Amino acid sequence: MNVLSEFLIIALSAAVLQNAVFTRGLGSSRDTLMMGAPRRIFAFGAALTFITVVSAALAWPLNRLLREQQLSTRLGIRYLTSISTLACVCAVFTLLYLVTRAWFPRIHYPLRRDAANAAFSCAVLGTILIAFSGGYGFVKTVGFAFGSGIGYTAALLLVREGRRRIALSDVPRAFRGLPIMLLYIGILSLAIYGLIGHQLPT
Repeated sequence: MNVLSEFLIIALSAAVLQNAVFTRGLGSSRDTLMMGAPRRIFAFGAALTFITVVSAALAWPLNRLLREQQLSTRLGIRYLTSISTLACVCAVFTLLYLVTRAWFPRIHYPLRRDAANAAFSCAVLGTILIAFSGGYGFVKTVGFAFGSGIGYTAALLLVREGRRRIALSDVPRAFRGLPIMLLYIGILSLAIYGLIGHQLPT
């Protein structure tokens, strides 16, 4: 029960208080923020969550081995943790691509574009590296990855709803499109920062 509660608490914290888009700015490219249909957002979010969770589960023992053996220092490679984590993400994406193409073609063809965008979004790598820098154990790392994927999907749905409501408003011409969306996202980010209690730099 302790493991489950630890998983749920860190997942909820990652989804709401440490949201990848609103507090970290991860994966907030124009293409992802301007997704239209909720069905596509859910498909993209499911692919991103799956890739993040499985990559985190693979990268955590590898990262622990690198730290214990001090291979980064021995080999003289400064960013070995980032490189090994990226290799895990690439392996998971390749496996997902090949498995869906071979056995689930009905899922593969609609998913292949979103899976590539999700896998190579900075949200996946950034989430895993943030969990590593926090010194989380295996359960917390996987929970953080799961919560970040859910939070990312919720953020995209909030941005879509904001874009729909802004389209019904009379916005000055200079602010139409991406500028008003960035203002909307900035206001949501400030609200979450106020909920957490972070101090803004002066």
